Order: sequence, then C-alpha cells, then structure tokens
Amino acid sequence: MYNLLGKIFDLIEETKTNTEADKEKRDWLLSECRNRNLSHNMKPSFIQLITKLVFCNSDVDSRRISSYVRVLTAAKQYKDVVVGADVPNFIRKNGGIEEIRASLSKNTKTPTQRAELGRGFALKSKVLCELTTEETQSYATKTKGSFAVALGIVNAKGIIEVKHVCYENPINNNMPSGKTAINNALSNLYSIIAKKEKNELKRVKAEQQIEEKNQRALEMNSINDKNVLKLAA
Repeated sequence: MYNLLGKIFDLIEETKTNTEADKEKRDWLLSECRNRNLSHNMKPSFIQLITKLVFCNSDVDSRRISSYVRVLTAAKQYKDVVVGADVPNFIRKNGGIEEIRASLSKNTKTPTQRAELGRGFALKSKVLCELTTEETQSYATKTKGSFAVALGIVNAKGIIEVKHVCYENPINNNMPSGKTAINNALSNLYSIIAKKEKNELKRVKAEQQIEEKNQRALEMNSINDKNVLKLAA
C-alpha cells in the first residue's frame, strides 16, 4: 500500500503543473467524480480528487481513503519527500497511516497515544484471572514487569483455550516482538474505558439538565402561586 501511495504521489505531481491547464484538468477530475457519485469537499484538492478516483472501484472504505488523502497531503508538505519513492519511508518514519491521520485531526488521539493511555489503565485495573504456562514460567526473568497478550479461542463453556502468547519484548532470536499486538490490545482497553467515561458524562449531564428543568418548573410554579394569592387578596 505504501508503494501505491507513492505512485499516486507521482501522479499528482505530474498532473498539477501550476499552469492555466490545471483548471481544465481539475474540471475533468470533478466531472469524473460526479459520474461515479464520489463525494468531496466544496473545494477539493488535486490530491483528494485523484486519490478518490484511484480507489473508487476498490473495497477500501471512504474513511480509509480520507486517511490516504491526509497522508499524501502531509507528505507533500514534508521537505524530505521529493518523489513518490520517498513516501513509504515518510509513512514508516511517522508511525504509519493511522498515526499520521490521527496526528492531523483535532481532538483525535494517535494509536501510540491510545496505547500509552491504555497502558496506564491496565496497570491500575484489577486482575481478572491468572494464567501460567511452562513457557511463561521459563521466561519469567526476562518478561517480568512487561505486558503479554494471550491468544485463545472461547469454547462452549466460556473458557478461553490459550493457543499462543505474545511478549512485549523479544525473548530470543526465534521469537519476534509482539509489541504491535500488545499496543493494539492496550489501545482497545483505552477505547473501551474512554467510551464508558464518555457515556457516564453524558448520563450525568442529562440528569443535571433534567434537574435544572425540574428546578425551573418549581420556581415557575412558586411564582404562579404567589400571583394567585395576590389576586385573591
């Protein structure tokens, strides 16, 4: 995928020439997008139009395409990216497509940030169960204090049958690091807890609004009662 984005980068560079011909090219791109019912901004860039056209007949969803657009836009502004062949290195250097996309979005945490926050949550969370295998015991000295992820299948009794364990740091030359899998698990933990906290804030806010509404109603009733008494007097 990184190489394909590099080719798209070259295509964009070849298409946009900063001459009067750019208007005709842009009009053609807009027309092609309309013919394919592709949505875009009010004033889409060449990068957005070309990227959408490249992926219009693929299984890539619109959110992912938007991520590609953000990455290519960022690459174009990066001084070390001169040609498409520089794009893969740019993406890897900056943590991957989702890391770049999130870093360019307001109020959006990058995968690295989510994993780090998830790490904090995991350290504070209660122990659900304890798992021990001959392998984990044999690596206890090297793995103590680091995270691990157990890969398993849930059976009919709700018991997880563990098939494999990923360790955060490489144990030996024959066992690669499971850091990516662990970061994904930590990011998942953060997302779950963050969603619960967000829902709780919504609930509290809704209750406060109801309380305030009821209080206003009571105050209005009190005022109306006083007015009735005045009239009666």
